[in-house]
Amino acid sequence: MRLTRGNSVLVGAVCAGLAVFLSLGGYAPAWVDGLLFDGALAVRAKLDQKDRPAISRQVAVVAVDSRSLESPGLVVLPRAMFSPVWAVLIDKLNAAGARTIAFDFLFSYSAQDIKADYDQSFLSALWRNRQKIVLGRSARTTPARKFLAAMQNDPTAMGLMDVFPDGDEIHRFRKTSHAIDDGAAMTTLVGGALAKAGFEKLSDEIILAPRAHPEDAIPTYALADVLQCAASDPETMKATFGNRLVFVGSTLPEEDRIVSSARFMKAASAKKQAIGACGLRPLLASAPGANTVPGVHLNAVAASAVAGGDLVRRATGWRPAAFAGAAAVVGAVIGFTLAPVAAAFVVMLSALALWAGEIGFLLAGSWMPMALSILALLGATIVAYIARFVLEERRRRRVQNAFGHYLAPELVKRLADGPQDLKLGGEQRDISVMFADLSGFTALSGMVGPEELMSRTNAYLKLIADEVEATGGYVDKFIGDAVMAIWGAPVEVSDHAAQSVAAAIRIGHRITAQREEAVAAGEHGFAVKIGVNCGAAVVGNVGSEKRFNYTAVGEAVNIAARLESLPGTYDCQIVVSGETAGRVGDRFIMRELDRVAVKGKAEPLRILEPLSNLDATEPPESFVRYGEALAAYRDRKFTEAAAIWDEIGDGPSLVMASRARVFADSPPAEPWDGVWVMTTK
Repeated sequence: MRLTRGNSVLVGAVCAGLAVFLSLGGYAPAWVDGLLFDGALAVRAKLDQKDRPAISRQVAVVAVDSRSLESPGLVVLPRAMFSPVWAVLIDKLNAAGARTIAFDFLFSYSAQDIKADYDQSFLSALWRNRQKIVLGRSARTTPARKFLAAMQNDPTAMGLMDVFPDGDEIHRFRKTSHAIDDGAAMTTLVGGALAKAGFEKLSDEIILAPRAHPEDAIPTYALADVLQCAASDPETMKATFGNRLVFVGSTLPEEDRIVSSARFMKAASAKKQAIGACGLRPLLASAPGANTVPGVHLNAVAASAVAGGDLVRRATGWRPAAFAGAAAVVGAVIGFTLAPVAAAFVVMLSALALWAGEIGFLLAGSWMPMALSILALLGATIVAYIARFVLEERRRRRVQNAFGHYLAPELVKRLADGPQDLKLGGEQRDISVMFADLSGFTALSGMVGPEELMSRTNAYLKLIADEVEATGGYVDKFIGDAVMAIWGAPVEVSDHAAQSVAAAIRIGHRITAQREEAVAAGEHGFAVKIGVNCGAAVVGNVGSEKRFNYTAVGEAVNIAARLESLPGTYDCQIVVSGETAGRVGDRFIMRELDRVAVKGKAEPLRILEPLSNLDATEPPESFVRYGEALAAYRDRKFTEAAAIWDEIGDGPSLVMASRARVFADSPPAEPWDGVWVMTTK
């Protein structure tokens, strides 16, 4: 984490700054805020019922419900002809001491157009109680002129019934005034009802935050029951409606149903207790189980919040912005420090904690929107993970490139991709092994300083390493001025024997060319001795738990190490084992040099030298003649073999010619198998 600390701080600061900017600019997703608010209201309704009464003591609703319309006194009347009923209701509510009577209806039609003086009782009731009554209107339609005239055309006697949902079509506010088309402010029904009740300096919006389902929070009574109780029990009417704001509206299941912030609340199902001698009983929910409520109840909820001093105010400005910024910082920390599964779990818990905080603020009477904070938490976590991936990938590549100077790039890649290979142990594989040793290091060390010595040596070692890696090999280690290389591990190579021989030939060419350039410049150059062998070996990590090395061990490796010394004995560059030669088939032209018994190996080895020309298709005459000489040598015709080898005249031939002449003078004892025994490694 140290490597990315500065970057993580930067990412956290950027995310926090963006979250604060969005919050102050009002760019929070309203539908998410609304969803969280609605859920928080439902939780609050469960938590604080014991602490605060959920039923309003300031507001009541008189409902035009199905049972009222079917009652004996009303069933014979069309609703447009209810004006005598409204007259009785107004007078009785006024007598009971109601503070305000607001009709959530549009009285656009006067029945006097059908029958003279039919509306007279209603007009009289409006006149007598005009200081308390608010009639509903729309932006374009007002109550009939006769009704307005009865209230002296008082504009405060009308209230706008048009409703204004949030962007997700959920109702969470009620306005107290609204600007209509000409720009003039028009009082709404709830605003007018509150104004008639004496409430001044109202805020433009009232948050709908009932402490119970609206049809439980607002005592609701059937119109038919109220009329019956008013006729027989005035005292119960006073106890029920005295000093209350009364809203009259429809609760019919098919009329004026609205989805509101109370959509997650459940209405009470138990039958409510009757009030007084007349048996007036509050109604249950008009549509049990539905997520909608009658529009009249939302006006009543808004009025109750103001009248009962239970307003919920939305937090704005720096407070929600601070939460959003802090949540973004937490998200960035989570993204930079935790694994994906743990991060998802912590983010989920943190989001729940933020929502719990919103519930806590609601309990205290404040709405602290947490949608942007939760989204900032999630977004910052994702951004941090993206940044972490980019930074970790850069760091991984940087480490991989750095360790590529010490280890094989393919091995570094494997370790960077996953730590599963970072353990002791190995597996048996069929591989090719090459040992390449520079000759002339000791002589050069006495001629130049240490820096120049290392510089020249490294230049030659680089030639070897480049050819190894170019043919799919793995430079196992540098041993002073020597190189050990492997084909077939850690990456499998199907034709590793041929690749190792090809690499050896190319290394011989390049070292020779480099040496010739050095000599031409008057400098000291290196020669090279190379031994190649194929076979089964154990490859993997060897060492201790704290320090180990990826390498190969086994007899195949030991034989390759022994072969590396033989070019010096036979005056050539490359010696390969008979096993290797047998695997490459006719892909290379080789001549058998000899059979030797190397130290530590009981069975003699057949050793061969590959032709230095990779493109040759036919063996040169010297190779053919060498084979003839070798056959004569093994047949104890030492003088004949020496003559042929002298005629060929290359390094291995001259070595073998000298040996044949010694045997010609002092023949080996019988039986003789032609194997040359090496006395040194």
